[in-house]
Amino acid sequence: MTEKRRILDSSWPLRLLAIMRIVVGVLFAQYGAQKLWGFAGGRINHDFLTLRGFAGPLELLGGLLLALGLFTRLTAFILCGEMAVAYFMAWAPRGFWPIANGGELTVVFCYAFLYFVAAGAGPWSVDQLIADRRGNTGRMKRILGSWESRCRSIVRIVLSFTFSLHGYRHLLGAFNAPSPRRAVPPALDLLPGVFGVVEILGGTLLLLGLFARPAAVVLAMETLIAYAYAAALRGPGPIRNGGTETLIYMVVFMFLAAAGAGTSGLDSALRPRGALQATIPSS
Repeated sequence: MTEKRRILDSSWPLRLLAIMRIVVGVLFAQYGAQKLWGFAGGRINHDFLTLRGFAGPLELLGGLLLALGLFTRLTAFILCGEMAVAYFMAWAPRGFWPIANGGELTVVFCYAFLYFVAAGAGPWSVDQLIADRRGNTGRMKRILGSWESRCRSIVRIVLSFTFSLHGYRHLLGAFNAPSPRRAVPPALDLLPGVFGVVEILGGTLLLLGLFARPAAVVLAMETLIAYAYAAALRGPGPIRNGGTETLIYMVVFMFLAAAGAGTSGLDSALRPRGALQATIPSS
C-alpha cells in the first residue's frame, strides 16, 4: 500500500524549526525589553493600562517563553493575536502595503507565530522534554499538528509576497514612501538595486511554491548578505541596526529550504500521484 504522507526522516527540518523559534522569540523579546527598560535606546512605557504599556511585559515574557519552547502553542496564539491587533490598529490605516505603511515587521512576526501554533516547539524545547516524559503528544496537539503543512503554506505565501515587494522598490522605485516611525531603514533596502531581480523572481517562485526549496536557499543567502552588508556594520543589535526583518526572513527561508513548500504549492501539485508528502512531526 502506497503511503501518501510521511514524517520527515531527516532531522534538519526539525532542527531548523527549533532555530527559527529561538531566533524569533529572542528578537521579539527585545521589543518588550525596549518598552520596559529602554533597551537599545527605546522609549520606556510603564503605563500598563494602555495597549503599548501592556505590550511590554507581554512581548518580553512571550518572546522568552517562545525561545525556551515552553507553552509554545498557547504563547504563539496570544502573540499572533497581539500582532494582528497592532497591525490593524496602528499600521493598516496608513495604507495597504506593509512595506510602505510601517507594518512589515508586525506582519512577519504575526505569521511566524501562526506557524508555531500549528507546528509546536520542535526539538531543543521544554515542551519536547515534557512530551518525551509523558510519552504522548495529547489530542489537541495532534489536531493542531495536522494543520502544520497548511500553515507552512500560508507563512510561505505571505512572507514571500512581503519580501518580493522589496524587489519592486529596488527595481521600479515603488513603495518608496518612508515608513512611519522607522528611524533605521531595513537592511534589505540598502542592498544594490540588482538584488531586486532576486527578490522578485525568488519571491514569486516561493509564493507559487514552484522550485520552492532552491528559491528559499537563494533568498536565505540574500538575507545573510543583507545582514552582513548593511546591518552588522551599524552595530550588534538587530533592533537598532535595521536587521530584525532580515533575520526573521533568513530563518524562515532556511526552514522552508529544508521542509518544502507545504500542501498548496505548485511543487505539490506537480508531484506524481501517490508520491510522499513531507510533514513536520507534532511536538
